[in-house]
Amino acid sequence: MTTVESSLSLSLDRLAQAAARPAENVEALKTIVARVHSRLKVQENGGNGPTCLKNAREKKNLVDMLFYKGKCNKICQDYIATCNQKDQLFILKRNSDVHTRMDTLSCLVSSEKMALDYLVRVIEHCRDPPLVGSVCALLHDALSPSNKGDLRNTVIQTCLSLNAAEVILRTLKALSAEGLAVIDPCIHPAYQVLAKLASKDPKLAVKARLVGGVKLTHQLLQAHMKNCVPLLPLLMVTKYLAKNSTNQVMLGKDGCVATLVSILSSVPKTHWAKIKFIMETLALLTKAKSNVIRLVRETGLQRVLSILDAWEKIERRHQVKVIKGILGTLSHMCDSKHGRKAVVALNGVEITQRFIQSCPADKKFDNNLANATNVFLKCISKGELPVSSSWGAFTFQVPNREGSETSSDRSREATPGVDVDSSDEEAEEEIEDEEEDFELSQDFKGIDLASDYCPQKPRMEELVKLAHLFPELFNFRIASGTRFKEVAVPIRRGALNDVIPESHNERYIRASDCTRSIINFVKVAYPDMVGARGPSHLEELYEKDRRVCRNKAIATVERVLHPEVYMERVVYDLDYLLESEHSRHLITPSSNTSRSLGNWDEKRVGKRDASVTHLNFESRFESGNLRRVIQASNTEYDLILNADVNSSHHHQWFYFEVSNMEPHTPYVFNIINNEKPNSEFNYGMKPVMFSVCEAMKGRGAWVRTGVDICYHKNHYSRIPKSHDNVRFKKSVNKCYYTATFTVTFPHAYDVCYLAYHYPYTYTQLQAYLNKHDSIERASDIFYSNQSLCHTLNGNPVPLLTVTTKENVKEKEVIFLTARVHPGESNASWVMEGILDFLLTDTAASRLLLQNFIFKIVPMLNPEGVIHGNQRCGLTDEDLNRRWRAPSPSLHPTIYGAKSLLEYLRSISKQKVRVFCDLHGHSRQKNVFMYGCSRMQSWWLGDKEFLDHPDFMLLPRLAQSCMATFSLRDCHFQIERTRESTARVAVWRQFEIPMSYTMEASTCGCDQGPYKNYHLSPKQLQESGEGFCVSLSYLISTPEALNSRLRLNSDRLECHMRVVAERSLGDFTQEVAFWSGDLDDDLDTDDDLDLDLYGPV
Repeated sequence: MTTVESSLSLSLDRLAQAAARPAENVEALKTIVARVHSRLKVQENGGNGPTCLKNAREKKNLVDMLFYKGKCNKICQDYIATCNQKDQLFILKRNSDVHTRMDTLSCLVSSEKMALDYLVRVIEHCRDPPLVGSVCALLHDALSPSNKGDLRNTVIQTCLSLNAAEVILRTLKALSAEGLAVIDPCIHPAYQVLAKLASKDPKLAVKARLVGGVKLTHQLLQAHMKNCVPLLPLLMVTKYLAKNSTNQVMLGKDGCVATLVSILSSVPKTHWAKIKFIMETLALLTKAKSNVIRLVRETGLQRVLSILDAWEKIERRHQVKVIKGILGTLSHMCDSKHGRKAVVALNGVEITQRFIQSCPADKKFDNNLANATNVFLKCISKGELPVSSSWGAFTFQVPNREGSETSSDRSREATPGVDVDSSDEEAEEEIEDEEEDFELSQDFKGIDLASDYCPQKPRMEELVKLAHLFPELFNFRIASGTRFKEVAVPIRRGALNDVIPESHNERYIRASDCTRSIINFVKVAYPDMVGARGPSHLEELYEKDRRVCRNKAIATVERVLHPEVYMERVVYDLDYLLESEHSRHLITPSSNTSRSLGNWDEKRVGKRDASVTHLNFESRFESGNLRRVIQASNTEYDLILNADVNSSHHHQWFYFEVSNMEPHTPYVFNIINNEKPNSEFNYGMKPVMFSVCEAMKGRGAWVRTGVDICYHKNHYSRIPKSHDNVRFKKSVNKCYYTATFTVTFPHAYDVCYLAYHYPYTYTQLQAYLNKHDSIERASDIFYSNQSLCHTLNGNPVPLLTVTTKENVKEKEVIFLTARVHPGESNASWVMEGILDFLLTDTAASRLLLQNFIFKIVPMLNPEGVIHGNQRCGLTDEDLNRRWRAPSPSLHPTIYGAKSLLEYLRSISKQKVRVFCDLHGHSRQKNVFMYGCSRMQSWWLGDKEFLDHPDFMLLPRLAQSCMATFSLRDCHFQIERTRESTARVAVWRQFEIPMSYTMEASTCGCDQGPYKNYHLSPKQLQESGEGFCVSLSYLISTPEALNSRLRLNSDRLECHMRVVAERSLGDFTQEVAFWSGDLDDDLDTDDDLDLDLYGPV
């Protein structure tokens, strides 16, 4: 050990001794800390540095290569040889300084010396401000970015594990009891350390509030408004404290807004780092509406807008962040009536508009352009959606609603343009869930599940009547009149005839005769009739072009300012078509007046409609959804989707025909009434297209299509759905979103179909089941297709039972459901993959059927599927929020499925091993599951018992059996607002630990062999087959099961290694205008280091 190392070791040993009683060893500790600190400080040259090293960056890079990496590159040696003697001496001294500093840092983080522990202990127990300041200065230099590599990270992590930030705040609070002036010697170094640790400790805001650090920081900020030395770290820490919503209110009441406005007015205009943190802090504080009022009252808004108006004068290094803070503040200001009026009165709209028009094309400004467009759209008067009513184009008279009227909102339909306070925080939940979740959260508010929760149960006499739906328990006899094909009586012509062989076209047309709809369809969609699927090849995700999104933002602003340049010509109007056919209200044609539907698209291919100069559209077919089309220019069309039946909401699913296109012409389609705050269209997803002309050439398949794809906010006011007046007020002033894409059709005057995802209709399911009904099976295989119940409009709901005929009463049950949300057609493709696996006689399928009885409801919401709904059926209710207490008259499919589970538990006494409800997910990639963990439940009573050991078993097996599956994306939380979903209600009421929701992405994968590719029907069906393989391991020996889980662990470890490489969108957040790979961090770590330490 060298003399220097021995001296350092001795100093640290003395530090350990003195830290045991810091109050008694203040002077000794000061000496020790000063000695250690002197070795840690970066020794800078007093002169101009070496003449051969032209700038600080060159000097830094050379020293890095020479010394931090521990080796001397020959090139560097040759370079040094060219230096004069003075420069060589400088480099050698620099080498010595670096080694001394790194050796000192190594000793500080050594687990043997525990020096950092002792330093934090000194801060905690010492009441001498100069000593506290000295220790904090030492820690500040230890955290310096000049200390490269793992050592610095170790210092940071050690300080976090020791709660150093909380200790510093607690000590400062204790010392300040005698007056703020007492802690002046330690404020600057202490807050420098706090600023660095705050960016790494997400819980610091809460910790600081608990120890009184929030008010103390604001008091110090007030006291040092004119003191440039500690002001910057104080502003940094204030920003991080303001990230907590409770702290926002507390700081606002304490006068922090006024303080920041005063600092903003007094700080020199060249101190852009301070201005940046002031703006970022105001952007956080104004999330609280009370602070919006305070900012207006303190006249701080004028200064904020003046900086934005002269944004070119901002120092280039801080330009993006300062503007981002300003726009964040303005966005929150515009969320309230008071703030919005103030912004408009101070010409904020014009200032924002000028920024949008002059915003640089540099990528780093993209987020600012998006935020500026968002502010502009919030400030302007909202336009009404160009339809006669926000309610859907057709309705259904719901029978026996029994006081559960959810469409009473119709009487409270908002008047467009009403100006009331609005948080406009559209990111708080998925839009399709938030209304139902609000209602359910009221149901469960303050409930004690142990005593108050009484789930609905069918009476025993009702359950006994369900015996015919369990033919496997009664010698496999299927009661007369219960078969699906017997109850699916055609309404347009005679009963279905079993014609063998029969083409898919004929089978589909015959099945469509049995489908009842509440409007008159005019055709059978060609791709459905021919059984179109996806392509045989993989299709890559779309790589979004940021320039397209910028152009869309600017075009949106221009369209608001200059609407007169657009055509605004209506070329398709479903409302008019239905009214002209007297089809506005409930229509259920009788069999003697109806006609069979067909398709004549092949005869139309290649023929131009000379009577019009625009595209032709049609959506009056099963699962179709398109309400209105407005031609904006020769090649641009605004499309408005139809709401769910009896609803004014749930716009996402689209499926329509387009024809009369010109060759080699790019057409722009803008779907302008989407409700979700974000979409996979921003993260690589393309819509799907089917060409009849291509099909006639033998290439009939759904293909992904479109370029210039973007999903962004528009200026149309969205009508809120309200459950009470408070909810109503919070919903006003929201906008719709536009999904825009450009399509160049492959052939002139073709007939094409565009859809959100690969369609899967109720008739397609009927045709699929009819095909399997006619297949002769092995004598030991039992398959039945019965009718579970009828929908409100009279369509039968299929119930499938599949098993082998031996030991039936000893078998466990696998209960599967799908398509409760009609817009999630991918769930049906996964279900078809499951059925293909089970109904194909293979050794793998037999193994499953020999051990389990499969009860399957492949389509829980036929009415929603038939009528092109996104979320609901015919009652404007999400059926997946009705499992706790379904109504037999309003929710017959849910009531029937739940009754089957009750029959299995109460009468047949058979165990349900797995319940799984199949869904599609529109804002996340991969296939994944949601399960139920007691330890992750909202209700404390659940946590009194341990989780069942199998609650994660199926997802873990699926990880190794399904190429599309991602265990990382699974979660097992039980939220109060999910108590009435299938997954949680079945888990709780029937005590089935393996109760899951399985979600399949409408987009694609970001991991595994299909990474960066769309999921087509082929991959979705493979997922269904893989799901069955996963189920087969439930009957494996413990050794085989453990082996499979070990393989799964290896794959998961590999999967987790690549997670960091993925660029995931945050789908819980609202797009400011558009979103994607935009950087939403207020500060990067490098920026923070540069502000704290300066150039190193």
